[in-house]
Amino acid sequence: MPPQCPTSLRRPAAALFAALAAAAWLGCGEAGEGGPDAGGPPEPVVELVTVAPQTLRNLVDIPGQLASEFTVKIVPEIEGILETIEFAEGDFVEKGRVLFTLRDDRQAASLSEARASLALAEATHRRTVTLAGQDISSAAQLERATAELGVARARVQLAEVELERTRIRAPFDGLMGALWISPGDRVTDESHMTQIDAIQRLQLLFYLPEQAVAAVQPGIPVKIKVAPYPDERFAGEVYFVSPTLEPEGRRILVKAWMPNPERRLRPGLFAEIEAEIDRRDDALLVPDSALVYDLEGTFVWKVDAESRAHRAPVEVGVHQEGKVEVAKGLAPGDVVVSAGIHKVKDGQRVRPAAGGAARPVAAERGAGGPS
Repeated sequence: MPPQCPTSLRRPAAALFAALAAAAWLGCGEAGEGGPDAGGPPEPVVELVTVAPQTLRNLVDIPGQLASEFTVKIVPEIEGILETIEFAEGDFVEKGRVLFTLRDDRQAASLSEARASLALAEATHRRTVTLAGQDISSAAQLERATAELGVARARVQLAEVELERTRIRAPFDGLMGALWISPGDRVTDESHMTQIDAIQRLQLLFYLPEQAVAAVQPGIPVKIKVAPYPDERFAGEVYFVSPTLEPEGRRILVKAWMPNPERRLRPGLFAEIEAEIDRRDDALLVPDSALVYDLEGTFVWKVDAESRAHRAPVEVGVHQEGKVEVAKGLAPGDVVVSAGIHKVKDGQRVRPAAGGAARPVAAERGAGGPS
């Protein structure tokens, strides 16, 4: 048998080993500044953000179409033969400009006849007035002369109107369309001669689902993009929201004015619409990366003054590109973990990366909708 140490020698050795092990454990567990918690793992390095009120714009993308403010098919008021065309297709014309003339020989002759009759009636009236003043003409003759003068004047006005109807004028400022007739054609009050469109400002027509009825109202700004100018955005404003929904599709019609002073936009163009259906200047935003999901719901890691992370349940609202609105659960000034959430445990100290500063959340122009 091997020699055995006396019991008195083994016990001091065991006691010494235990003392050394305890000292080593205590030494490892001491937490200096920035070190791990006593008896815990090292502090995880995370990124932090400070929650502050930001402007939140809830934007939605919708297809739409541009239409003229006014559009009219030009037809004559009377029947006749087309004499001249006073514009070129595609011209921009001002209100009142003559577009077409019809042959007016008959109307001009009628006006000349009416003016001659008026001159005769005026002379007769003057003589009757003179004679009535000398008690030579009766009151009845004067009344008759006065009435005939009125009739003659009315006939001149009527003849002038008939002559004017041979001049077909622009009803408003607009862009002329294609010609559908030629000089020499006989036209009636049902003949479509051309079309004119008012394009100084255009209507933007689009539809929204019934869920958006509460959010849309006149005055909401919109921006659009069209295929001819893919890198540009054109601004407008909603002016009309239909009071009723379409039975088919459960949609509501919305219209917006689109200023078009340079006439670059044209009726009929399809548009991609960016509409601001909501705006808040006191929204609390956090990065998407700060959200944690588990069986109990959605939460963030909120860091207290002692750099300890605590679970904070939140309710989220509108999503933006890379950010989300916190509708409930946080307050301005709260600091939350924005990156490294998988390394954090409830009540654990954390160490901020990059010098330890908690940067504020910057608002961006994003498009989103309710979560």
